[in-house]
Amino acid sequence: MKGDGYIKNIILKFIGVGLKDSYQAYVKVYDQDNNIIYSGYTYDGEISLLVTINNIYRVEAFFYKEVINTSIYICNLNTYCFIFNHAKYKKNNTITFLLTDYYYKNLKIEKGEILLWQK
Repeated sequence: MKGDGYIKNIILKFIGVGLKDSYQAYVKVYDQDNNIIYSGYTYDGEISLLVTINNIYRVEAFFYKEVINTSIYICNLNTYCFIFNHAKYKKNNTITFLLTDYYYKNLKIEKGEILLWQK
């Protein structure tokens, strides 16, 4: 492996996917030599990987018709976040996402407010 030889566990977090194992992103991670080191679905929008510090990895994530294709440099961070286009951060730390009815999968909920946790 390239890099400085130190291996660490990192978390790749994907904003805008579902909960638990529903509506998850399919992710592929490649090393600098274009070898695939991970291929699979996220769980709760996250995957955990063992990687080498001071190395570059390419990340491809697929969620419905959206694609994230980027490279990351592994430094001292433990978590790396990626945001799908349909999920947009606002300056006041809120997030906008597509919400559908539980019983009617194609029925979009167009207006409302959800309190996810209290401060």
